[in-house]
Amino acid sequence: MVNKKFDVVIVGARCTGATLAVYLAREGVSVLLIDKDELPGDQVLSTHTIHPPGIDILDEVGIGNAIREACPPSRIIRLNKNGNSVDVMHAEGRAEYCPRRKRLDRLLQEAALKEGVELLDRTRLIKLEIGNDRVAGVRAINSNTNQELVFTAGLVVGADGRHSSVAQMAGAAEYLAYDAPRAMYWAYWNAPEIWKTGSQYPFDMYQGNTSGDIRVIFQTDYNQLLIGSLPPVEKAQSWRFDPLRSLIADLSSDPVTAPLIEGLSPDGKVRGTIKERYFFRQGAGPGWVLAGDAGHHKEFVIGDGITEALIQAKRLSKAILEGSDMALVKWWRARDVEAMPLFYFGQDEGSLKQPGHLDKLVLKHVDKEPELKKKLALVMEHKLSPFDFIPASIVMKWVMADVLRGRFSVIPDFFAKGRRASFVNGQIKRSRKLLAEANASI
Repeated sequence: MVNKKFDVVIVGARCTGATLAVYLAREGVSVLLIDKDELPGDQVLSTHTIHPPGIDILDEVGIGNAIREACPPSRIIRLNKNGNSVDVMHAEGRAEYCPRRKRLDRLLQEAALKEGVELLDRTRLIKLEIGNDRVAGVRAINSNTNQELVFTAGLVVGADGRHSSVAQMAGAAEYLAYDAPRAMYWAYWNAPEIWKTGSQYPFDMYQGNTSGDIRVIFQTDYNQLLIGSLPPVEKAQSWRFDPLRSLIADLSSDPVTAPLIEGLSPDGKVRGTIKERYFFRQGAGPGWVLAGDAGHHKEFVIGDGITEALIQAKRLSKAILEGSDMALVKWWRARDVEAMPLFYFGQDEGSLKQPGHLDKLVLKHVDKEPELKKKLALVMEHKLSPFDFIPASIVMKWVMADVLRGRFSVIPDFFAKGRRASFVNGQIKRSRKLLAEANASI
């Protein structure tokens, strides 16, 4: 049996764990990364969009330019609801990127190794080691050698995804959780010429909701497009028997996605997930902390998961360097305050409810007002809450103008949105109170 000691053991060596390892190792922390899979390996359940703040972190880690070499920038994002659309443009020098996960994770793992991090793949966590009433290391087994390994550490980080073994073994409680109402299926197509030359595609990225049917287009590595659909879970049950035929039939029914796949076959198999669950989990305890999807998982449709994970990794590194359990609790509470607006926004965007009159009204007006489009881009930059980017007084003016034209159906939507915003702000207020209590304890 091998027994070694590290300052930090990170379980999960993909985008969260590897990024965190880089930041810690640069500060002289001895770090072990373990992962149950053979690396580098593809991550099938990830649509891998990264917003600009995530790209900033990849630049700091040292792989931003490598990402840009193979992956085109997406500066113009079209949001469409029942035919009303707005094209959101990122500021000069800012863009979204959608690198394939196998390449992204490999680059991050190589960056960690370059900083002196030790990495063991095909190494599965089997037990958290306990000493003095706190987690004091891990016990793992290597599937290649069948050798049992024990690593002692001052801190164990669970960066092992939404089905986190660390979270389960540490007894991390789940809260604000719900089962996803939608599944997601997607595949990769070589981009046809019409994608860049056709007048109907003046955008680089697309998210559309037509009568409750959500479809997305992301441009990814080597001139390919990720094209996907998010059918209701009940409908998606039948897709499992022939996912390729089901996905192609669905995408062919949409005038935006149909021309991009006409006469073409996808490159590789269809990817899909049906039973998702979105949640927050207790983020820290004596000797352990959760990062990325292990501690917080949000709706796929807004494409914020990797960006959130990268931001968490950077901020968590600073908390770990403080060297106290309470610093980790403070990080956990701050995580919730920062993540909650987009968590609830994702819940709204991914609901089975069809776009309402207010949704279409807002998009119509935002599309005409450059300043509001800039503010919408700030939401993707994690600089503005999606519930705050338009003042209620402005929305009220739009609603009243519609009412004066005899369009009374917008009124129920307006009051429903107001109640929702009030609820979300109440949840954020409670999270800020918990953060203030954590700050007061340090």
